[in-house]
Amino acid sequence: MKTHYAILGISEQASPNDIRRAYRRLVLLTHPDRTPDPDAHQRFLAVNEAYEALNDPSRRYFYDTQLRELRTRVRPVPVPAPPPTRASRRPPPPPIWRRRYVPQKLDFATYARVARQWGRCLLVLPLVILLDYFVLRHYVIADFARFGTSRDGAGQLYNWIATSHGEFNTTAAVPLATIVFRLKTSVLFQFVHEAYLLDGTALPVHPVFSSLLVFAFLLLLLAGATQLSRISDATRVNVAIVATVVGVIVLLMALTQVQLHFLH
Repeated sequence: MKTHYAILGISEQASPNDIRRAYRRLVLLTHPDRTPDPDAHQRFLAVNEAYEALNDPSRRYFYDTQLRELRTRVRPVPVPAPPPTRASRRPPPPPIWRRRYVPQKLDFATYARVARQWGRCLLVLPLVILLDYFVLRHYVIADFARFGTSRDGAGQLYNWIATSHGEFNTTAAVPLATIVFRLKTSVLFQFVHEAYLLDGTALPVHPVFSSLLVFAFLLLLLAGATQLSRISDATRVNVAIVATVVGVIVLLMALTQVQLHFLH
């Protein structure tokens, strides 16, 4: 089994400085901008994965714990199955006659009032996200955290850049000596709109958060539909249920965006 320590070429007692030095040395050797070798590119992805797991103290502790458990795991002794017994022949149970169920028509009026109020609460989440994306913007100096490569659906290769104030994709070649960036980001969720090097060179930014915006717009439409007066009570309740499911998805994606910001 090849561990993250073996990929970086360090011992399991290596210090954080040893991990960073090994990561930078291997990145210079395996980065796609340095060599066209596809094997080197695969090793570059493995080096980034190993660095992400070992650079963060909490993730390294969790990884070391799993590694120790895997090495000390003992295979359970198989217990032989009991011999099959002959099933006793029993007469089939007598049929149970059930009274025919007649469904009753539900009164959705009470539920519709609750659905309308809940829809107003759901409207807050997409409005906050969209307000942060389109209005709340400012320029910051962000420290470089880590980088990698990714491809979109059309096969376009991007350099993925993670900073202390958000992350973004770019098709431009970023110098390996880059330490900080000048970013135009949103205030709450760190949506990166513009990126510059310290010398003023603009980097084309390809967003990595388009899915969150799509679900936020969908939630806005569904929550807004619960406030319409021309729909029936049953439709209002059903739309509120769908909006709740979409709201949970949006909330989880937004919390992930915020968590990534604090991890950087």
